[in-house]
Amino acid sequence: MRSFLAALCFSLLSLCTYATPAKPVVIHLVTASWQGFSNPDETGYYFDILRKAFPAPDWQLDVQFMPFARTLYMVETSRVDMILSVYKGDVKNSLLSENPVELDSIDAAVTSQIAATWSGMESLSHKKVQAMLAYRYNMLTTIPMFYEEGSDILSMLNSVNAGRTDAVLDYRKNMETLVPQLKAPQQFVIIPGVLTAETYFAFANTEKGRMLKQHFDIEHKKLIDSGEQERLYTEAKANGY
Repeated sequence: MRSFLAALCFSLLSLCTYATPAKPVVIHLVTASWQGFSNPDETGYYFDILRKAFPAPDWQLDVQFMPFARTLYMVETSRVDMILSVYKGDVKNSLLSENPVELDSIDAAVTSQIAATWSGMESLSHKKVQAMLAYRYNMLTTIPMFYEEGSDILSMLNSVNAGRTDAVLDYRKNMETLVPQLKAPQQFVIIPGVLTAETYFAFANTEKGRMLKQHFDIEHKKLIDSGEQERLYTEAKANGY
């Protein structure tokens, strides 16, 4: 009887672990670095959202920065609790936040010849287009492109600058930061907002991940309904991001 009661108590304690979490709850998350959104010093729009949904001292963020493709692997294999900024379809086993955290806007560095006659994404039809690993920008458009992904954005920019590549899809701030490192003076032109897509936070498909998603969805909806998310997003955009 005593062993039965002990087992029952242990089961009840296990069930209550996430219903009444010990404080602080440590959230292990990984993210790529996106200027103005997930800065290496753990500032930016995404962290503003996170800290309002998971405020200290009840919650503690344990953050690691790594390439985007690896963040997908980490959450899909439940090695972390969550990752920041994914599109629908980026993950198969993990759980997306109920609502998007932003409407992502992707820019393009194109050759001066293409820029001179730019008429939207149609200008990249059957052109050589590059982007970073796992970004999957080709899935956001029906325009047929010779699309490829790599791990070195500077090499891609040097390629489009020399005319060997027609376009590089990335973020303006990221690309502008690398201009001083180009092998030759800048020849390409950056065209803003050529693609858009809703982005979400993703949670591991584990007991803890499901608990975090449930909590985040409730708190995130409050931020949306109150206009706080829009205010934070507008502020990030006003700073040039």
